[in-house]
Amino acid sequence: MSIGILPSQSITWLEPITHHMPIWFQQGGSVMWLLLLVSITTNVVILERLFFWLIYGLQKERFIVQECFASLTRKQKTEALLVCQSLKTPALIMLQESINLLPLSSKDRMEYEQKVQINRMSRGQKFLHSSIFVTPILGLSGALLILTQSFDIFSYQKIQDTTAIIPTIAKALIPLTCSVTILLLILIPQQLFRTLLIKQTLHLENIKHQFHHICTQHHLFKTQKEKVFVPEQEVVKQENRPVLEQQEMPYHYEFSDDTDEVNVAIHKQTEAIKRVPHSAIAKMYNQELVLSKTKAYEHKNKLQ
Repeated sequence: MSIGILPSQSITWLEPITHHMPIWFQQGGSVMWLLLLVSITTNVVILERLFFWLIYGLQKERFIVQECFASLTRKQKTEALLVCQSLKTPALIMLQESINLLPLSSKDRMEYEQKVQINRMSRGQKFLHSSIFVTPILGLSGALLILTQSFDIFSYQKIQDTTAIIPTIAKALIPLTCSVTILLLILIPQQLFRTLLIKQTLHLENIKHQFHHICTQHHLFKTQKEKVFVPEQEVVKQENRPVLEQQEMPYHYEFSDDTDEVNVAIHKQTEAIKRVPHSAIAKMYNQELVLSKTKAYEHKNKLQ
């Protein structure tokens, strides 16, 4: 009698294959097939990720990145682009996409490409993370099913000998033990891949900052200064406007203490102002001076 959670038709179809499996696998029930499926799929993902990180570690990316930055320092965009195309690593692909946009700023493009490469390196991580939670649940459910069905048989047959329960408990521990073993085989590589992913994320972030620093320092980005737009009509109005309205102080006076001469200093920008004769300004100044003295004398007489 097969014990498990699979449908009866599936159990019937698997019975010929089950007879060729080890005895402990048969005693674990139909949940063992689910654990076997999880084990195979996770092993495929783990092997693919191990191969990816092994190939990535054998490539000499560091020297090529330094050569690319050296070419950018010499403002040789074409040479830097050819250097990046020599390898297809996440960092060099990100640099290649950013160099293609020069002299335009590639900050947004670089951040987008960084996310794409991080998603590429983290492929399979979600599946392994989900398997870590599913595997112990399958093992526990298989053990509970074996115990539940065995206790129903014992109660039906009214078996009073407690020693008969020991083989049933041993069978129930088989799926639980297998699930824990599979869990360990998944958890160790998953943590290794997670550590490598964090390391490479910081590596890409560092390369991004170095690229922007070099481009800014050597003026590889095109900087456009904003120009204030002034309508032509406004320009004509400003040109035709009187100089007194355009300049707050178009000229200033210089008085001499020794003589009565008055010098007028005109700003260079106020060409529309005509020079006033010194004699006219001196005459005006003398009149104001005499008037102020007369007022002061009259005020003094009133006080006396």
